[in-house]
Amino acid sequence: MKTRSQIFFENLPVLFTFLMPFGLNLSILIILWFITSWFVAKKDDMLSGLKNPWFLVMLGYFALHVISAALSDNKHESFRAIEVKMGFLAFPYFFFLFKINSSTIRRIVIAFVSGCFFALIACLMRALWIYILDGENHFYYNKFSYFMHAGYFSMYMLFASVVLFLVYPVWFEREKWLTIMRVFLMLSFVIGIFLCASKIGIIALLAVGILLPIIKYKEVITPGRFVVFLLALCALVGILYMALPTPFERLSNALKTASSANVDKTSVESTAVRMLIWGESMEIIKNNFWWGVGVGDANDVLQAAYKEHGLTGALEHNLNTHNQYFQTFIGLGVVGTLLLVIGTLGGMIYGFAKRNTILVLFSVIIMLNFLVESMLQTQAGNLFFGFFVCLLLRYDLTLLPEKETKHQH
Repeated sequence: MKTRSQIFFENLPVLFTFLMPFGLNLSILIILWFITSWFVAKKDDMLSGLKNPWFLVMLGYFALHVISAALSDNKHESFRAIEVKMGFLAFPYFFFLFKINSSTIRRIVIAFVSGCFFALIACLMRALWIYILDGENHFYYNKFSYFMHAGYFSMYMLFASVVLFLVYPVWFEREKWLTIMRVFLMLSFVIGIFLCASKIGIIALLAVGILLPIIKYKEVITPGRFVVFLLALCALVGILYMALPTPFERLSNALKTASSANVDKTSVESTAVRMLIWGESMEIIKNNFWWGVGVGDANDVLQAAYKEHGLTGALEHNLNTHNQYFQTFIGLGVVGTLLLVIGTLGGMIYGFAKRNTILVLFSVIIMLNFLVESMLQTQAGNLFFGFFVCLLLRYDLTLLPEKETKHQH
């Protein structure tokens, strides 16, 4: 018989992942999860977890933020930097110092997929309602993605699609009726990603769309089959282009801007302003290579650089680096950046070594998004990355049924 503490400890993360796509402040759930953990803690598990290298990487990243924040001049931003990064303390604690049973892990992941779907339905219903009442088009970009920035919601739905493609067939092998449901959900998420019209979201979708079948069916794939797959993918993209041309227009404009020799310093267009910001970021990094300028002062230093060099568009909107690696490098220097690289690129390499396909693809999705967004500066990015990177580093989702079967026998 499970105690109440065990029941709460196992169900709070399920509720957490279901609500994650709705962009809510979930701090209270993390606090409650932490409190209940005191009553289910086992000394041997905790001592073993403390020695896990991944636990030390995540904890080290958080500790560097605390130290850097204490030495920063802007105390308001310093406090916010620590507050936003609390996931790098909480999630390693939960996943490395405790053993979570297979049933709970499955419910956690299923809840996330379900949450993404219901959040998508809510966005669609809201956009439809506004169109019926006012005739305004809210089926596009941030107007469509009501709960969080469109880039983050695209990332959520893409990872949910990966889970549906790779994990559900293993978990529900005998329930063939779920095949239709999986296909419906995946198509829904693909349409949702295009409605979000996030450039990196679409690029990540195409990258994962190519990698998924190669990884999944590498033993049976032939050059001929691969060509057929690419043609089918091109046909699907063509259909989506005819149905939803605006996202492709955004990608085309981004390519034109990226290839342009001169970028207007007053521009606020997303691709142009990123190119300008990245140039300033690299100059700041060169001058503060080892220890950075401090996480609390990073944005102040950026704003000063924008002002000095006439980047009025970036200055007016108080923009960060829009690249998590640059943002970390400016704030923490080379040591903090190396820890972040270990947690992302290192996680992908570790996934390849362990044949943990979900971890590999999750890392690919994260790295692509980190290249164009400072995702760890927001709750939506921190919760998603911190929670799932710790979960996937600790558990291979496709092996959970196998472990449970062995336990039952």
